[in-house]
Amino acid sequence: MLDRFIDKAKSAGAEVVKLAALEDAPAFLTDFLKKNDLKTAIISPDLKLRPPFDREFAVTRTTLSGESIWVEAGIVAADHGVAETGTLVHFDRSDAEKNVWTLPEVCICLLEARNIVGGLDDLAPKIAAHLGRTDIPSPQVSLVTGPSRTADIECQLTIGVHGPSRLIILLT
Repeated sequence: MLDRFIDKAKSAGAEVVKLAALEDAPAFLTDFLKKNDLKTAIISPDLKLRPPFDREFAVTRTTLSGESIWVEAGIVAADHGVAETGTLVHFDRSDAEKNVWTLPEVCICLLEARNIVGGLDDLAPKIAAHLGRTDIPSPQVSLVTGPSRTADIECQLTIGVHGPSRLIILLT
């Protein structure tokens, strides 16, 4: 299932990087941001609470503000991956969290290989349960398959118009 997920994600335009362990992610991220000259980044609130991100990214913002709505990179964790399509699934707990997926030019997403399922149907009960939550203000589900793309009436494909133009998946 892992190889199928990787193949499908790459065919949708995502870049996939396998890391030996979760603990390797902060060093990879720091190096990636530096090598790609990405000076501004935002991290999702739920990921920032998880070790080792709570230490390594303690000063990284989790929300956008009116003065600084533009950031170059968003760092987020997916709840699941779908092998059939190479899709990332995230159970958004707030609009601020969803902004990390959708607003920056580059989205860097952590995915634990053990959370990859065969098809979206395998997640139907979890999706329904999340959308039915009443303990958070606006439960939503984000499905991300590759970088954002759109085409006009003349079928001219454009990358990054409605979301990130680059998607990097970090598999642990």
